[in-house]
Amino acid sequence: MRVMITGGTGFIGYHSALALMAAGHEVSLLVRSVEKMQRLYGEGVITHYSVGDIADRESVLAALSGCDALVHTAAMVSTHAGDAERVCKTNVEGTRTVIGAAIEEGLDAIVHVSSVTALFDPAASRLDEHSPPGTASRGYGRSKVICEHYVRGLQAQGYPVYVTYPAAVIGPDDPGLTEPNVAIKTYVSAFVPLMSSGNQYVDVRDVAQVHRMLLEQMPEPGRYLLGGHYIPWRKLPSVLEPVVGRKLIKLPLYSGAMRFAGRVFDRLSPVIGIDIPVTEEGMLYATNWVEMDNGKVERDLGFTFRPVEESFADCIRWLYSAGHITRKQAGKVLRD
Repeated sequence: MRVMITGGTGFIGYHSALALMAAGHEVSLLVRSVEKMQRLYGEGVITHYSVGDIADRESVLAALSGCDALVHTAAMVSTHAGDAERVCKTNVEGTRTVIGAAIEEGLDAIVHVSSVTALFDPAASRLDEHSPPGTASRGYGRSKVICEHYVRGLQAQGYPVYVTYPAAVIGPDDPGLTEPNVAIKTYVSAFVPLMSSGNQYVDVRDVAQVHRMLLEQMPEPGRYLLGGHYIPWRKLPSVLEPVVGRKLIKLPLYSGAMRFAGRVFDRLSPVIGIDIPVTEEGMLYATNWVEMDNGKVERDLGFTFRPVEESFADCIRWLYSAGHITRKQAGKVLRD
């Protein structure tokens, strides 16, 4: 089959394209930079593509031409307060344009790559495919909640739409060094934060394989949480230290103080002109994480997530090879 992918030069989109091509499928990309596409895939590898963005209907339709399915991964990801309106406008308009065009073209299957933020509710005890849209009222989370209502409406009308909800996506070969991989870099080069709650980590290659399997198997359209592995913050060092073979610096942090710091930095960043990776929205998720249930993807597709230690090791090995961390910081993974 030929699959149109948005965000094909981003982390999830790139790996989804690789997984599909490795299985013998053809991909069509919507890209903003042909140079970046060729640098990632090599010249001549991607022969069907369109130049434009997700809000440009004509370039979307050009990329969809001759396609059987769609994987929509493109989104603006930022939890900075100053980006809130632009994030919401970009993600909502883009999703409506891309998925709306795919519906009009009568594609056999559509995968909308969402986020745990679309379902996030700090008052919930657990998130699964039955969870209602989340409670976020601003920024990135709000954009995902609005998109969630839109795609659920399409599912209710019987359109072949699947939704995936990756947790914190980590792994090797990241074209843009996304926030979760920046976090891994921080853990091995600076410190591991010890806060309340925890986080869930999913390997980008697992996310890509789920997208391939959904398009090949085409189960009943539904919603699939890709939580991977939940690790409480206070247990994270005991998982990471055997991977790197050394003790890591642990920094106890009061969760309320981190949310307050995020609020302060949201106001300071535009004034001082420095991109500070601590935001109020980001700290809300980090200190109030609600565990995601992987049950549906495991049942419907017979899928098993790879061990989180393997994902950490491959990510750290790649961070070193890409020049983001030192040999000492990578530690044991370079000797294994």
